[in-house]
Amino acid sequence: MTHIIIEACTGCTACVKICPVAAISGERKELHVIDAAVCIDCGACGKICPSAAIFNAEGELCQSLKKTMWLKPVVLQSKCVACGACIQVCPTSVLEFDEASGEHVIPALIDEKNCIGCSFCEAACPTHAIEMRVLVTT
Repeated sequence: MTHIIIEACTGCTACVKICPVAAISGERKELHVIDAAVCIDCGACGKICPSAAIFNAEGELCQSLKKTMWLKPVVLQSKCVACGACIQVCPTSVLEFDEASGEHVIPALIDEKNCIGCSFCEAACPTHAIEMRVLVTT
């Protein structure tokens, strides 16, 4: 099962803009739909929806969350083996190898703004070197 949009949808298009695979369609101010064949269940649509009109794959109503509160990947240098699995699975291509990362080259979040907090990188990491955290900006 994938995410689904219910009648509470106001057609604001926020979900369309955030979806990394263009699985959501609809006209402004009309009910939108998610193409289950395209949806990757990243959850970004549910976090961005201001109308609480999206149910997740488990059938639970998604709650809107400020983008500053979305979890972001933090790579632990001591555990990372630089396999690149996290980079390969990232649907928004916001992770890249970082030459300035210290002792050895490891992946780093290079585009925090466009990270959707899907945690695919964390799940793909064979050494558990990625932790998802709310990043505190100063």
